[in-house]
This record gives sequence, structure tokens and C-alpha cells, in this order.
Amino acid sequence: MPRAPKTPEKTPTVRVKRTRRASDSQLAPAPVQVTDQDISQRAYQIYESRGRATGSPLDDWLEAERQLTSR
Repeated sequence: MPRAPKTPEKTPTVRVKRTRRASDSQLAPAPVQVTDQDISQRAYQIYESRGRATGSPLDDWLEAERQLTSR
């Protein structure tokens, strides 16, 4: 019986699973604890930086809160 021509052996493909290291992904910073007093003080600073001109205290409060929590 004739033999089939021999084909070269294929090297199996090996995939190496890489484990994650802390340096591979950016760790989320701890949430900033902001008190109402912190927000109040920052809102007042915003008000003063406007030259104490008429404005919305709520807008100042929300801006202060945004600034303090985005750090």
C-alpha cells in the first residue's frame, strides 16, 4: 500500500495568558469626602471672587460642589 506523503509537523500555537498587575490598569482614586461646610466655604469664595455681585447662591453651591468632588 502506498504511503501518503509526509507533511511537516505543525508546532502547536500556545497562548500565554497574561495576568493583570496593578500597574497595568489605573486604579480608581478613593472618593473624596466633602462636607456641607467645605462646600459652603468654597461657594462663599466663589461669591467673593465675583466681587460679591448678585448671583445665584444655588449656582455657587453647585459649582463649589463640582470643584471639590472632581479633585
